Formats: sequence, C-alpha cells, structure tokens
Amino acid sequence: MTDGLVAPARLCLIEKFLSCPSSRLTTVLAQDGVVSLKQSEMLARVACARRVLRQSALAPEQVVAIALPSSVEVLVVVLACWAEGLAIALLPHESKREGAGIEAMLALLEPALILTSEHIAQQLAQEWAQRVLTDAALSERMQAVETPVNEPVLSRPESLAILQFTSGSTGAPKAVYITQAMLSANCQAIAERVSVAAADRMVSWLPLHHDMGLSALTLAWWCSIDLVLMPTSEFSRQPLAWLHALSRYKGTLSPAPTSAFALLGRLAGRLRDGDLDLSHWRYAWVGAEPVFHAHLHQFETAFSAYGLQAGVLQPAYGMAEAVVAVSLNAPGQALRVRWLDTQSLHADGVVREQPEGAPGAAAYLGNGTAVGDVETRVVDEHGLEVSEGLLGSLQIRGSSVIGRYLKMEPVRPQASDWYDTGDLGFILDAEIYITGRTKDLITRAGVNVSPHIVEWSLEHELGLAAGSVAAFSCIDSRHVKESVVVVIAVNALGNRDLEELRREVARTVARHASVQVDDLVLIRRADFPKTTSGKIQRQALSRLYLSGKLKPAAVTTDAVSA
Repeated sequence: MTDGLVAPARLCLIEKFLSCPSSRLTTVLAQDGVVSLKQSEMLARVACARRVLRQSALAPEQVVAIALPSSVEVLVVVLACWAEGLAIALLPHESKREGAGIEAMLALLEPALILTSEHIAQQLAQEWAQRVLTDAALSERMQAVETPVNEPVLSRPESLAILQFTSGSTGAPKAVYITQAMLSANCQAIAERVSVAAADRMVSWLPLHHDMGLSALTLAWWCSIDLVLMPTSEFSRQPLAWLHALSRYKGTLSPAPTSAFALLGRLAGRLRDGDLDLSHWRYAWVGAEPVFHAHLHQFETAFSAYGLQAGVLQPAYGMAEAVVAVSLNAPGQALRVRWLDTQSLHADGVVREQPEGAPGAAAYLGNGTAVGDVETRVVDEHGLEVSEGLLGSLQIRGSSVIGRYLKMEPVRPQASDWYDTGDLGFILDAEIYITGRTKDLITRAGVNVSPHIVEWSLEHELGLAAGSVAAFSCIDSRHVKESVVVVIAVNALGNRDLEELRREVARTVARHASVQVDDLVLIRRADFPKTTSGKIQRQALSRLYLSGKLKPAAVTTDAVSA
C-alpha cells in the first residue's frame, strides 16, 4: 500500500492528475529562473492547451511529437494530449544534430503535430513544415485562448498513450507501443514498491525522452506529489546543481544512472561544509545502464557527511519495453552485493560466490524483485527455463510489458507469451542480477564474457571515470582472427606511460575476465558513439574499428599481452 495512494487499475494517468490536491506544486528550474505553479494554475494551462490542440483538428490516438527540453509548456502539452485522447512521443533535442537525428523517428511516427524549437524546425525536411508548432507559437496561441476546454478526458485504458523510443534507437529506430493501461500498471507497481506517500517530492534532471526520465514525471503525477524538474542541460553544465536542488527543495525521490553517481562522487571535494542537506532524500533508483557497486559506495561515502542515509541508493532494472520498471528494491534496503567467480559465471554459466575482492571475482548488485504483476524467468540457448543461480537470457511478461513495436509484428501476441529482453543474467532468491547484453558478448575460444566485466575491471583497477572504457570482440579479417579490443578515452588517462598501460590493461582483463586483449585503442571521449540516452554503442565502435575509421587520439597498440 502507498499511504492511501492506490488507485483503480483501470484509471488513466490523466484522470489521476486532474484529481490531484490543490496544494500540489510543479516547479521547473532553469538557468534563467524558476517557474512554480499551483495545481489550479496547471489545470488552467492544460485546459488552454486542449483548445490549441483542437484548433489543429487532431483525431484520437494521432501522435504529437515533442522535441523540447523540460519545461512547464512540455508538461502541459503532454497532459493536454492525454486529455484529448492523443498519444505523445518525446524526442531527443540536445545533440548537435537535432534535426537530422530525429528525421528517422518522425518518418516512423508520422506525427500529426510536431512541437519543437525554431532552431530544430529549421533543420527539418520541408515535408514536416505544415505539422510544426514551435514553442513560441504554442505560448502565443495559449495566451489567446478565450474558451478553455474543461470537459471529461477522452483517453481510455486501451488508448495509445506513448510511443517510447528504445534506448538504442539510432539509425533504424523502434518505438514501443504503450497504452494508458500499461502506463497506469507500471506507475502503480513503482508506487507500491517505493512506498510513495503524500509527503514525498520528486526531483529529476533526466531527459524526458528517456523512459527513466519520463517515469519520474509520470510517477509524480500518478501519486499526486510535488514535482521539481531541472532541464538536463543544467545538470550537464553543473552536475552538483542536482544535489543543490534536492537540498533546497527537500527532495525525497530522485532517480539517476550509475554514471551520474560516479561523476558526483569525484566532485564531492568541491563542496564546503554546510553546502548541502540530503537528509530528506529517501529513495534513488539507479538504472539505465550497468550498476556497479564501487560507484555507489563511493557516492555514499562522499555524501554521508551531507546527510545522505544508507539505503537511499537502490539498483533497479527496467526498459522501455516494460514502460520502465521491471524490478526494484524496497526503500532502505542494504545493497545486495555478491562477489562471483567470473570464469565460472561466463564460461560455465554457474553462480559461484567468492570472498570480497578475491582474484578473478567481480561484484554484482541485486536489482530487486519484479514489481507488480511482472513475471521473470531465465532461459538457456534453447529457450528452456533454467533454475536459480544459472546464467541465461532474461525474459519477462506482465500487464505493463510490450505487446508490439509501432509498425511491426507483435513480439508478444498473447498475454501469456514471454518477451526476450536481450539481457543476460541470473535470478537468485527471486532477485534479478544483470551481467550484460546478449548481442554485446565478447567471444573468445568458445567462451562468452560480458563486456561489462572488462570495462568495470579497468575502470576500477586503473581509477578511470565511468564511461571511459568500452570493450568488444570482432572478426578481424585484417589480422585473420577474432580480436578482443579495448577502447579507452585518452582524456581519462592523465600522464600514464603507454607501455605500462598496455601491460596493466592486459593483466587486469586476464585476471578478471580470463581473456587476452588483442588491441588497445585510445580515442577522445567525445568520439565514443552513443545512443540517444548516452550509452556507449559497442557495435558501432566495432564497425568503426573494422572499417579503419576509429581515429586514435594517441596510438593504437598491437597484440597487447601480459
């Protein structure tokens, strides 16, 4: 139960929002000021936005594409779309190639309306011109509304709510088809696991086009709690601004990826005593990328002096194909850390626990048990379920789990069907542990190794920042062999001696992953290809490497060996 916040299973999120208490506040932070609105003011703006949408003569379940940073206007339009029975698709907007980057997404969506900035609008192909509404034009139209729409909402549980692009959506994007019922089910499942209460306050800087960022918003609306949003650009400009916002607004809930905690753990020394009060922060679900114990421990240690309590940071597992959350830990729970023999895990597929820090062992964090009615299982290469403690492919099913992608054949035609997540892992004591992605496995002499082990071991042993290392294997016709390649951001290396670095990389990877590194490439951090959510694309790196287009910042070594 969530302190009286449990709602009927067939209630749409927009209906929940419209019934929020009048005391609820929405606050958006930006470099040029703060906007804070009471619930009555939000409702008035939503009613005006509904009128603007009706002026565009949109039909139910048509799609409104939104490519804008977090703002009050974006929140209002999302709510207005759902009130009018329309679907939304939130798109990236902050890369250097915004227009070109979203063209493929628009082609898939075929949106009836595109809400974006004048800057992006000018980059779009002429075919979209008649469907574009700039944020400036939206504001003007809303101010000119004389008869706001205060009618019952048009969305139904079965209505399309969101077309959510997956985190790897680049080149040929895929959009998950999320109904209002799926959205409600996942919001309710998260609320119950996190024990959301009326006194909670959500603070988030995550991009709304990412499922984890959108979930912070939708959970706040579902549970009728205060919301404080900070545009992602503000976090990028000054990462500590996130913690200052948590301190100033007494935030209790706030999610983030592992890399954010790793970064802030290194920046803690810039603070002075009394700069922060994190004592109100009670739950942070950590996901969107592999979660490493060292990063969370470093953050907890660094910020305990500022009131951060033990048990706030909680590893989570999720994906757009499940709306967002698959599994979560309960609030206040101590991190479940298991040190496992990596050779046994990846060569034999068997979990064998080792003492902390043992040679050849790596730390794996539990991501909690499945939320709501989500079911999980692990299967072998033949699709047969394996018992707890054995490695395999993770599959899921439940009321918030994908049925199909937009314009594609159903991936789960029946509710009883399982969805293959593409993730490798195991289940122990009903808790999910993720070890890597099936498609990213490093293969050597018939042995499969997760690249996460290689990357974690190098970041840990060499003291490198999170996101500084990528590892992959490829069939290298140039050297007529299968190669294991490690790519490191030269920015993170300081004045390390290259020859010693080669030896240290080889020794570390051999010790932790039992494979030999064939090539070490040093490139600029900015040259790592990444997804729209910031994850390093190993397969893209592999293609660049094989095509000779991976430009070294210093030197490429040959036959790195111990």
